[in-house]
Amino acid sequence: MKVWIDIMNAPHAHFFKGVIRELEKRGFDVLVTTREFDGLTQILDMLGIEYIVIGKHGGATLEGKLLASAERVYKLSKLIIEEKPDIAIYKNNPEAPRIAFGLRIPSIGFVDNETAVPQNKLMFPFTTRLLYPSPISVYDLLKCGADLDSLRPVNGIAEIANVYGFIPSEDPLKELGLKKYSYIVMRPEPIKANYFNGDKERSILEDIIPLLPDIPIVLFPRTEEQGRIFEKFDNVIIPSKVLDTHSLLYYAKLMIGAGGTMNREALVLGTPAISTYPGKLLAVTKWLIKKGVLFHSTNPIEVATKTWEIIRKNTTYRRFIRETMASMENPVDAILDEVEKVLESSELGSYEGLYKSSYKEKNY
Repeated sequence: MKVWIDIMNAPHAHFFKGVIRELEKRGFDVLVTTREFDGLTQILDMLGIEYIVIGKHGGATLEGKLLASAERVYKLSKLIIEEKPDIAIYKNNPEAPRIAFGLRIPSIGFVDNETAVPQNKLMFPFTTRLLYPSPISVYDLLKCGADLDSLRPVNGIAEIANVYGFIPSEDPLKELGLKKYSYIVMRPEPIKANYFNGDKERSILEDIIPLLPDIPIVLFPRTEEQGRIFEKFDNVIIPSKVLDTHSLLYYAKLMIGAGGTMNREALVLGTPAISTYPGKLLAVTKWLIKKGVLFHSTNPIEVATKTWEIIRKNTTYRRFIRETMASMENPVDAILDEVEKVLESSELGSYEGLYKSSYKEKNY
């Protein structure tokens, strides 16, 4: 059986690495496709994942996104027609679902961003089986075109999959001249994302960093422009190449992020995190805040004050976070379970009835 996995950005590479390795262990033929975007191919190389590059990111404008997506659908369709996979798997992806639907290929999608409405409307109606973190409202999925019978909640967050098989290494710390638990990691706003509606000219982190002058800060900019903004701070270190970010997060005192993925990865690794995202918060973010494992504020003074508190009580925070995260479900297990059900259904009947009989009884 051939499984096609389309990887759109850096977090997706980490999300799917466990799925890819487990599928290969079970004898599946795995086809991985990707695009040029944000050092993605370098990360796939670092992870040892073989891939085919089709297309690129369209930039920050709607026109650019539309043209790049249309071109990628055309080129990717030609490859998939030739490869003839038995199933497609993707995450927060507007292109692979359209191709899979058009070629009558069963698909499994994962979504954890209910605020990316335009993208979701291009994904949900064409997805055979849609997995999502349980904090997300089913209504938010249905209003973007999801089929109620296609839904399967996962009692956990995507980033649990991101750290599949993780073994910490001190190598990236040595490269940056850092000691364990002596620094903070930061990530600015996702200014190129279509769902981001905050200030694209100035990052909140620019006002937080001056309040933390004595702490080394490893910062991962999303664009060259962001890099130039933050390199002016004396205590900021901007890596010049792709590094093992999970090890950097594992050994950090704290993660402060104006996005979402690295904040949640930090929590899964047991490292405290503060969200400074300026827009509408995701359901998973609100859930983590309610559980007490994530702090959120866009007030620089509040963030700095909380930072010093977390640094003082670091061991206590880490223990509570690890206990909380250990109780959650791993999306890797859920996806593999769905793949096995597709295989069973394909052996028993046609594509048209793939999920209707076997999943309704589960009452998801």
